[in-house]
Amino acid sequence: MARKSLLAFLSICLLLGSLLYPAPLAARAQVAAAANSREERIRVFDQVWRAIFDNYYDRQFRGIDWRLQRDVFRPQAEAARSSAELYRVLRQMLGKLGDAHTRIYAPEDGFDRHRPAGTTVGVTIRRIEGKAVVTWVEPGSEAARQGIRPGFAVSQVDGIPVEKSLDRIRSEIGESSTQTALELQSYDKLFYGPRDTPLAVTFVDQEGRPRPVTLLRRFVEFQRRVIVKKLPYGIGYIEVTGFGPEVEKEFELAMQEVQGARGLILDLRNNGGGFVTTVVALASHFFPEETGLGEFITRQGRSTPRQTQRLRTVYRSPMVVLVSARSASGSEILAATMQERKRALIVGANPATCGCLLGVSRTLKLSDGGKLNVSDTDYRTALGRRIEGAGVKPDLQFEVRVADLFAGRDRTLEFAVDQLGRTIAFGRGGSEIEFKLSVPNISLRSSIRSSPTSQFRH
Repeated sequence: MARKSLLAFLSICLLLGSLLYPAPLAARAQVAAAANSREERIRVFDQVWRAIFDNYYDRQFRGIDWRLQRDVFRPQAEAARSSAELYRVLRQMLGKLGDAHTRIYAPEDGFDRHRPAGTTVGVTIRRIEGKAVVTWVEPGSEAARQGIRPGFAVSQVDGIPVEKSLDRIRSEIGESSTQTALELQSYDKLFYGPRDTPLAVTFVDQEGRPRPVTLLRRFVEFQRRVIVKKLPYGIGYIEVTGFGPEVEKEFELAMQEVQGARGLILDLRNNGGGFVTTVVALASHFFPEETGLGEFITRQGRSTPRQTQRLRTVYRSPMVVLVSARSASGSEILAATMQERKRALIVGANPATCGCLLGVSRTLKLSDGGKLNVSDTDYRTALGRRIEGAGVKPDLQFEVRVADLFAGRDRTLEFAVDQLGRTIAFGRGGSEIEFKLSVPNISLRSSIRSSPTSQFRH
């Protein structure tokens, strides 16, 4: 009996001890977890650094001492307290390369090269006339229901002045392929955040009145699409929002529909690129002979030329290609080829396209589930022109104005119709002839809507 009492007493003491003094055990568990987290962060960092070192298209890393970057950023990665902090450090390191295509995606971003996706609040913001301005509102979205319209300016995001928010985003991105690319990436991230979380935005309407609203970040897939319609004076219109295998058949059907048009406008203003095989397929509809589209060059100097294919039926009438700052990668290949071959007049809404044209042949999966794109090839046009860092400069430019957005007019498209109409009437020199073509107002549609800046594949 005494023995049982002693055992019971000892059991109670042990139980009380575990309840009253759990700290050493908990501390050891925390130390072990922290060690594992630290090891995982270092593993991810080393994987990213090594992938750039081994595969980047430029052996000189665009003039950056890549070994020094490891010494600078590795301690920061080790000290990161969360996945968000780790990926912020990794983005800052990659930003030193000044390359819009070399990007990293955290596991929660859900990046899939075959299915472009991201978070959105249903509006697109761009800098117009020196302000952050709404250029597109998703029909049926919460923003549309609350009366937000193209032309509204943004003054605050979550209570922070919009310029201050943009400055912070730019500092996190670092450098990019061009100033245009940096601006695009900054505006694309202005409303970025975890999916299904609220965002407080203050807009300013046409009368200068503040319009505070709360919008929800939604995770959506961005569909690559082909849009075809007929414009005045027998002119056809095709918009392509991205290059992927899924649009090739759609484009072929669109070309059949416009085959008899007296002129054609190909709209690439919202096309951030995609797969080079699709660029080849679409370009083949405009050249009767096999035509060079340029070449991709590895760091070892190996070249992979691309050219169009012969099709039974091609479109031979005059063309205009519409581009903007958002036209990137594959769009720049197509626009540059059309320009160099004098196959189409290039009309731009900006002084140049993105200037973002490098090749990414594969996406690397990181040990924590993140994804990494590495630019592993450079590109030159058929005439040897490098587009990365420069872009394609349009033959003619017609910029978007805030007043046009409020009026719901696509003045750039109207200008393209005018120029193409002159070419149809008077030949290639028609733009210089004093002639007034009555072009009806064309409504603003999808030319400046939202989509992710695509990563180019070859």
